Amino acid sequence: MIRLQRPSVPASLNTPEMQQYVADCATYAAACAVASDPSIIPVPTKPGSYRSSDVLQAFDTHFFSKCYLTEQWHGSSYEMDVDHLVPVNQNAALKFDWNNLFPAAHKANMMRPRQWPVGGLLDPCRDDVEARLLATIGANGQAPQFEAANAADQAACNTADLLNLLHNGKPNDENSRLNTKHLRVTIAAQYERVMQAIIRFLAAQNGNNIQRLAIARRDLQALLSRQAPFTQLMRAMYPVVEFVPSELLD
Repeated sequence: MIRLQRPSVPASLNTPEMQQYVADCATYAAACAVASDPSIIPVPTKPGSYRSSDVLQAFDTHFFSKCYLTEQWHGSSYEMDVDHLVPVNQNAALKFDWNNLFPAAHKANMMRPRQWPVGGLLDPCRDDVEARLLATIGANGQAPQFEAANAADQAACNTADLLNLLHNGKPNDENSRLNTKHLRVTIAAQYERVMQAIIRFLAAQNGNNIQRLAIARRDLQALLSRQAPFTQLMRAMYPVVEFVPSELLD
């Protein structure tokens, strides 16, 4: 998970009808909370969809067509789900709230628990997720793991638990682990690409070949960019930490 910069509200979510709907949802939620029979409270009528083209295009441009949870690249946000950070069943008023919408891989979205945890989750557009979450990855790109930088940071702990579930499946559940295998295989393939790029970079550096060094630097910048797949995990690789100059990381 990396820090993301959310752009201004897409036009489709900022119409008077949509703003009225959001206000109606807040009123509806408040009325249901005190009603003896919430089923008699009229449900607000949706004026549109949060999967509009300008929303998905904003995800492509500013979230880099990646799942906000796993950083798996999908080429287009049209291939992903629109996830609600705070689930709709926890706060219906946030259903069309731009600040609550994120692009998510379908499997990640389906695996994510719908109960909002005590202490909440980190918001990559509002929280410094790269300082509050630590990522590690094993040899050959195996066993990606996440943990809170501070064990007392409950939102970071909850987020790390969620990321570990999505990457590795449920503990002691072989079916769940197999269900997440494709993601780990994809991560391992990216790990190998980064490793080969580092080898070429070090060879060019040691060989004093300016042209090859320029090419190797450019390749590493692209592979470790925030726009690349699995940025946080790739930057956590020991060879990256040890050998890649910080100026190559955006």
